[in-house]
Amino acid sequence: MNKEAAGNFPSTDWTLISRLRSRHEVVAHLALDELCEKYHYPLYCFIRRRALDHHDAQDALHDFLAKLLRNESLKRTQRESGKLRGFLSTAIQRFLANWHRDHAKERLNVSIEAQQELERSEERFQREKLTEEDTPKRVFERKWAQELLRRVLAEIEAEYVRKNKLSLFQALRPIVLAGGSLVGEETNALAASLSMSSAALRVALSRFLGDYRDRLCCDVLQSISNPDEIDEELACLARAFERHDPAGQ
Repeated sequence: MNKEAAGNFPSTDWTLISRLRSRHEVVAHLALDELCEKYHYPLYCFIRRRALDHHDAQDALHDFLAKLLRNESLKRTQRESGKLRGFLSTAIQRFLANWHRDHAKERLNVSIEAQQELERSEERFQREKLTEEDTPKRVFERKWAQELLRRVLAEIEAEYVRKNKLSLFQALRPIVLAGGSLVGEETNALAASLSMSSAALRVALSRFLGDYRDRLCCDVLQSISNPDEIDEELACLARAFERHDPAGQ
């Protein structure tokens, strides 16, 4: 059995798109679940900001994701598109230009968990505080950035849970999201609440920040085809947070 059939296809975001076109049904469906988990909400927000109501937006998103499974052009996306974020943004715009509400809704074969996540999109969207300045593209890029940050923090949290340090993660997370500095914090009191010295707390924060930066860069590298563009992509993600809470919804 080859590697792809065994499920050992390289696990990066760009190869995720390639895996959607796998001739092996299991590999393709696992890739679709992963795509739904990572990127369905930014895509859903883009569609909703195009003045489609919830039901039309849900139908359009289902049809778009189903189209990704059969689109032959996906075989060439890794080399030609540069950034996965840009590829999906352009792809959804082109798709919506030709999508009609009276199209028959395509069946999307995803796991129960992925389907439940898709159905929660409207509930999340209703909590967004959007203004007229929030164009579909701006909302898409901000939600893309927030979903990326959410995944990175979830990975770090899981690691802290494995080390029985969840309380430390919970204490450091808001500090990291606020800029990563203990200035203005009640450092001694916070350290005491964690049964640590102030010096140990500073070391723990430094390690958290280092892990956070490393994981963020790793995730960003997976979504761009040219590693030299990482600084530009990180700057773009930072700009997406200029007006809004980086913790997302």
